[in-house]
Amino acid sequence: MNEKRLKVVIILLSLIVSLLFLAVILLQNNNLKDVTIDNKVKMERVDTEIEDKAEKIEIVEPVLPGYDLYFVIDDVGNNIFQLKPFLELPFNLTFAVLPGLRYTAEAVRLIKAAGKDYIIHQPIESVGGQNPGPGALLLGMSKEQVETIITDNIADYYGVSGMNNHMGSAGTADPLLMGYLFEVLKEKHIYFLDSRTTSKSVAREFAKTAGVPFAERSIFLDNSKDRVEIIESVEEGLTVSKNKGYAVMIGHIWTEELAGILLDLYPSLLENNYALNNLTDLFTGNDTDEDSWY
Repeated sequence: MNEKRLKVVIILLSLIVSLLFLAVILLQNNNLKDVTIDNKVKMERVDTEIEDKAEKIEIVEPVLPGYDLYFVIDDVGNNIFQLKPFLELPFNLTFAVLPGLRYTAEAVRLIKAAGKDYIIHQPIESVGGQNPGPGALLLGMSKEQVETIITDNIADYYGVSGMNNHMGSAGTADPLLMGYLFEVLKEKHIYFLDSRTTSKSVAREFAKTAGVPFAERSIFLDNSKDRVEIIESVEEGLTVSKNKGYAVMIGHIWTEELAGILLDLYPSLLENNYALNNLTDLFTGNDTDEDSWY
């Protein structure tokens, strides 16, 4: 009799443990879903706030020749909800869209519909060995492979005229890969913005040799996600613009506060005679600048 009771107790305990294990798994899944939903809801709220603010800003273009600013927003294509707040901004900026992602084509469609500028955010091999993503250029590739990849990537971009590198600390420092890339860019009439993920980049010299329009990133805006530090990075870019005549500042689509910060700074930028331009204007409207056109 005792043995039978013991067996029953063991069976009941096993059932209880199994139910508890199942409950933990379900709770974790629900928490993950809640985090995703919370992030999306948060970005939709930011989108609405930016749209409301943007409508209240009186746009006054600089009367005198000003200092040129080029804001580039990297890593577009993973989703749409992070893109929307930036699309609401009432000034020129350029989106760097990753190839081959689920939302690449839709992101390009929305950017075009909003009248904004965009370029290819081309994945290139990094030193750290991280996966650059679909359509990447890797060390050891032939010119034919590079040309095939760039041709395939361009298919989602409807006549795009520019490119910058995603990652690329290894690839942009490799003379062979950069030689092939700039030959292809020359053939396809595509300019190149070096994101400068490494000080060892050889992109400039190969762009000059191939005759490809070229510029370099001046500032990364959001190495820190802190609002004060982002504003300090913008101010550093303003100093570059004053000294050089222009500055190219790169931020990222996944920095939640960035769109709002840029909108808050916009009236002051106009008042202080800064002009916010599409990156493509740097190449099509400034062909006397030795740093941006060859």
